[in-house]
Amino acid sequence: MTKHPQEIYLDHAATMPLHPQVMEAMLPYFEDHYYNPSALYWPGGAVEKVLKQCKESFALKIGVTPEEVFFNSGGTEGNNTLIRGVVEDLRPALKKDARLITTMIEHPSVMEVFRFYEAKGMDVVYLPVDDCGRVKLDVLKKEMTEKTVLVSIVGVSNEIGTAQDLKAIGAIIKRINPNCIFHSDFVQGFLKMPLDIAASHLDAVTFCAHKVMGPKGIGALYLKKGSKCAPLLLGGGQENNFRSGTENVPSIVGMVEAIKIFSELHKHQDRGASACRRALLQVLEKELQDFKVIEDPQGSPYVLCLSISGIKAEVLLHALEKENIYLSTGSACSKHSKEDQRTLRALGLSDAEREGAIRLSFSPLSEPDQMEKVAEAILRQTAYIRKIIAFRKGNK
Repeated sequence: MTKHPQEIYLDHAATMPLHPQVMEAMLPYFEDHYYNPSALYWPGGAVEKVLKQCKESFALKIGVTPEEVFFNSGGTEGNNTLIRGVVEDLRPALKKDARLITTMIEHPSVMEVFRFYEAKGMDVVYLPVDDCGRVKLDVLKKEMTEKTVLVSIVGVSNEIGTAQDLKAIGAIIKRINPNCIFHSDFVQGFLKMPLDIAASHLDAVTFCAHKVMGPKGIGALYLKKGSKCAPLLLGGGQENNFRSGTENVPSIVGMVEAIKIFSELHKHQDRGASACRRALLQVLEKELQDFKVIEDPQGSPYVLCLSISGIKAEVLLHALEKENIYLSTGSACSKHSKEDQRTLRALGLSDAEREGAIRLSFSPLSEPDQMEKVAEAILRQTAYIRKIIAFRKGNK
């Protein structure tokens, strides 16, 4: 597919383009070093050594041991593996009385698993959030019990960029029940927001590569040593019998390379994501009437959610698409559903505010100089849509 030379891509929370250096790092493992790392002959052993080095590098980056890192296919698999693994590892007597806690703003790959167990009769609590999307800690304290076996809370919202106080949340969980597993889906926060796994008392964290300029279809799960979690996949016993299946070596190499590149670029994100955000809002706040920024002031600079009054977000999205500007109305993983409305509803937004919500998301390579063009396009298309709506209302 040919990229339009004037394209402005602002949906990096859905996926980021693969960095050219990542592709370059991956190619040898498609061509010359294609061997199965489980093979007994020396070329297979050489690939296995590379795999081990990748795991050590990733573990060092997040501050854990290599034995606590398990590569997989990405965020959805990681979330399913952890939640289902914790529940299915429970003895029947414990499973019957166990409590599970999550929030109202989780990614569908978390929310749908909790709904699955709720439908089976398990005790599931969905924590409310404030108007910035932060978990209400007083409610968490109230709902935590000694029978709570799992708490899963998204670290950074994929829709509005809210960053949870995982240290405060973890302290509450472990004070009430030290044996409770605390998990965070940190896919949108990885490398973009601070994460201290030990200080947050986290037992499990989900990561993926394609949100940080890496390849799709590869991710990792951190699982604290000693945590009880049944494997989701059975078979050849790879990943220390926890995630069977031949390892995706090219993508694992690509993920580790992407981490190096993104980490370096993020150091200068004030010239990338943050600068884009400032440049865009500077124009809109001056020129656009009746719009609202939906945000956590301490949240991710990479995600910007706006609600524009009097329009339908999907109509604006397609109008901007004609100008080769691409953004989103919500989570890309909830396409053709009302799932993206759940987060906005949890924030207490009205029907009209939810209907007019768009998401713009940036990368470290996003260009602030393009934001004036984006702002002008939003202003122009919003005015046109509002004019059409007013005309139709006047002719009824």
